[in-house]
Amino acid sequence: MVRLFSHRRRPAWAGSFPLERLPRAAGAAVPPTGSPAAPFELEAPQRPGSLRNVLRDYIDLMDRMRNGPVAPAVAPIPDSPLERSRHLQGGCYYLDASMAATCRVPEAARLTVPVTNVSLAEEQARTYAPGAADNRMAENVVAEGREAWARSAVEEERCEHPFALVILTEYPRDPRADEPGADWILDMQAARAALRGAEVGAVMANYLRMLGFDARLHTVTAAELDLDALALAAGLAEQRDGGSGNPFVGRRFGLVAVSTTLALEDAGPLAAGSGSARGFKWWLGWGGARPGYAGEPYRGRDYHLGRYPMERVKRVAEPTTLVDEQAVPRVPKRHDMFIRAAMGDLGEKAQRELKGFRMITKSPFGHAMVPVLGGMVPLQYGETAPERTPGYDDPKRNAELVKAALYYLGADMVGICRVPDYAWYSHDTDGSPIEPYHRYAIVILIDQGYETMEGASGDDWISGAQSMRAYMRAQLLGGVVGSQIRRLGYGARGHSVMDQDVLHIPLILNSGLGELSRIGELVLNPFVGPRFKSGIITTDLPLAVDQPIDFGLQDFCNKCSKCARECPCAAIPFGDKIMFNGYEMWKPDVEKCARYRITNAAGSMCGRCMKTCPWNIEGVLAERPFLWSAMHLPFTRGWIAALDDRVGNGRINPLKKWWWDLDSDENGQVIEARRTNVRELVFRAPMGASEQKLGCYPPDLAPTFDAAAAAPPDRKAAYARYQAALSAAEYRARKNSSFNADDSHGTTS
Repeated sequence: MVRLFSHRRRPAWAGSFPLERLPRAAGAAVPPTGSPAAPFELEAPQRPGSLRNVLRDYIDLMDRMRNGPVAPAVAPIPDSPLERSRHLQGGCYYLDASMAATCRVPEAARLTVPVTNVSLAEEQARTYAPGAADNRMAENVVAEGREAWARSAVEEERCEHPFALVILTEYPRDPRADEPGADWILDMQAARAALRGAEVGAVMANYLRMLGFDARLHTVTAAELDLDALALAAGLAEQRDGGSGNPFVGRRFGLVAVSTTLALEDAGPLAAGSGSARGFKWWLGWGGARPGYAGEPYRGRDYHLGRYPMERVKRVAEPTTLVDEQAVPRVPKRHDMFIRAAMGDLGEKAQRELKGFRMITKSPFGHAMVPVLGGMVPLQYGETAPERTPGYDDPKRNAELVKAALYYLGADMVGICRVPDYAWYSHDTDGSPIEPYHRYAIVILIDQGYETMEGASGDDWISGAQSMRAYMRAQLLGGVVGSQIRRLGYGARGHSVMDQDVLHIPLILNSGLGELSRIGELVLNPFVGPRFKSGIITTDLPLAVDQPIDFGLQDFCNKCSKCARECPCAAIPFGDKIMFNGYEMWKPDVEKCARYRITNAAGSMCGRCMKTCPWNIEGVLAERPFLWSAMHLPFTRGWIAALDDRVGNGRINPLKKWWWDLDSDENGQVIEARRTNVRELVFRAPMGASEQKLGCYPPDLAPTFDAAAAAPPDRKAAYARYQAALSAAEYRARKNSSFNADDSHGTTS
């Protein structure tokens, strides 16, 4: 879908649908709709190939978070019910809810017989992989995940919460029986909505409890409240013959709700016939709302192709940057700079911030996703069915099934490649060796969200939550598809930010989802730019692989240094690419970057480079000519990069700020942030190679895989290595003249 009008002037709390334009019937009573006649049927035994049959574990996890501990003290938040409601709506839209509204819970919505998830009645043992348990950076995340699984089943008592946040998830286009990949996704619209809605609801319930207010999640599988009645009360539905419907999506939606003790705005029911008020402005998308002409998501486009026209991007045999596979060393997880910080290599302050993921959890909205992330860790693995299901010998068909499933569930980009040996870590965090065990990688990219990025500085209090949201979604979708593959008798394992055996960057590059950019160890995509996080599934299911792409990024980044100019810690090079560990890249100083992101005292983490990159675009029609020119006309790239500054891209849009600047003290109590990074474009003057002090750490300058003690980086040696590094041209020339790369660590690193 290409929109005609920008949503830059539309507040984030308003969402994609113009609910604010619909008339309300103030004080109208909500009639009882009655208890559901039958429990929600999640599994589909009549369709053994359906993804519905692997969703239960994920629904169970969200339902186990329907109740939880409440912070002992109330957070310093605004008193206005309207402001609180808009904040929660903004959070729901950031998590990709289709619509969200708040209301006072009517008596008609209180069920006399609760909906119960019978699968929660038995305690479920969850086995966490050794790597996750030994990862000091993730130990508290794993602990919160275990705690979520240990929570009790559905509460039987009547829910007395006075207010509710109601969340609507629309159905995308119904899959056609004849389209590629349909076997896995037919007849699961309600199940998909249940899964995605429960994810949003679980995070919001966790968040409210962290703010000091009791909250309970109500889903189609576990609820004490009538979701249909709540939708009527909140103005997300209107009564129609035979049931209720939404003015914009009809009856094609699923619902969840979060009830709470927090006083919220009562939106009120819709007035009779409010659907007729949609009007021509809605159809056209005037004011930045989603246009009615767009129809359902994926209308006119097969699911296996994805939302973005990646099939139109030029494919090439090799990546556009040199990768000398013979010279790329396998490295242990101990070399990762975040792991090094957790081990004490970057000092006590960084180690303290890494303990329990504090650089994320100090912000309550980011912390609200941690139990979901931790709870999904054991679902990355699992037993493989002892016998293989027949009919999965065709790599092309299998690839279409996988891509259709992931795109249908909500992935933004999907690519497939073979896993080269160098993409596997050599050793786990406990020092045990890792031997490559799967041939293929399925790469999942999740957009971190343009609207929220517009309202942020890139390194303020929402930055960490942006990363967590994308990692959480990739882990959810990858986990579901990994479970499906194992169910068919093929090995599959998810690799998430919590526990991974592979390096993501080479797999994103090889699967044709982007090119290496000036930002450095980051692949940039032509449609979502650098604004994404990734998840990986490795598998031995036969799959057709994708080729790398070339959309002119190397030339563009040569002519643009905006990310280097705007980096708060000057970790991105202004200069040329170098060879590092067999890769040609603009090599960032990962120690500088990690130190700033981990110890940022005026925000949570940092994504300033993503915020300010010219490829971080909204996707409206007016941008298409510039996107096409940047991809196809080399002579336009320099002035397009300059135009990005002139039109103000990269500045903060205050209408898009929906979050509160909240921190946590040393006791975990939520407090008002003392400082907040509010950065506009700084236009730092370019620095030459002699002015910009950058370091790099090839394997011989990093700790050994089994180093248990802190190993502080040798900055002096790192500077020297960077200065001695070869360009790609020099590297090729030496290699062509019988240069022995194995003896060249000092000059090629």
